Amino acid sequence: MKVLKPTPAKTVAEPAPVNRRGGMLQFEARDVTGTHVLEARNVQPATPAGAVASALASRMALPANVPWIIRDDSTGAVLEEEKPIGDQIETGAKVVLSPKAHLG
Repeated sequence: MKVLKPTPAKTVAEPAPVNRRGGMLQFEARDVTGTHVLEARNVQPATPAGAVASALASRMALPANVPWIIRDDSTGAVLEEEKPIGDQIETGAKVVLSPKAHLG
């Protein structure tokens, strides 16, 4: 009689998770009126969202004396200025640049 020995199942290599920090972000940005639309490319994920907002406002020739915020168009969430943008949006996102409203 032949002894049957279990053989381990062949494992299929799963693709490695995408490391957002290893690459640059690319996303679409527009101002709140929709007048200016641009494709932001090669944005470092570690850059604070507030710095990205200022750079986008400058590229759109928006007033420099106004503080700007970024809102994720898909969720409506306002990005936190101090947090890295790569922790808050993914490549391919659509964002809206709006003046920061100081309410109260």
